[in-house]
Amino acid sequence: MEKEENCKPNVVSYSTVIDGLCKEGLLREALDLFSEMRRKGVVPNVVTFNTLIHGVCILGELKEAMSLFVGMVDQNISPDIQTFSILVDALCKEGMAMKAQEVMESMIQRGVKA
Repeated sequence: MEKEENCKPNVVSYSTVIDGLCKEGLLREALDLFSEMRRKGVVPNVVTFNTLIHGVCILGELKEAMSLFVGMVDQNISPDIQTFSILVDALCKEGMAMKAQEVMESMIQRGVKA
């Protein structure tokens, strides 16, 4: 795709491939592509982050999920209801109700509504 002059990958194309990789359980490849995307100057959006956060949560990598969440906020990308739902669901499934409550409080403070 990159070899074509008029067909440079954008955030949508990267996010689509990242989503497919996550769905196939190829998390390392998805994270590598995410890094490549950023190196090439393509700015991730909320969909990109939600896809990765969901992928790492499915594999029980909550520390990585929270790291992605913090990175998202640090880059001034506003988490949406889906972001918070993914995190709260994963935290509750792991028995981390207090952390889930903190995430819910963060959602409320940000004014995110269902």
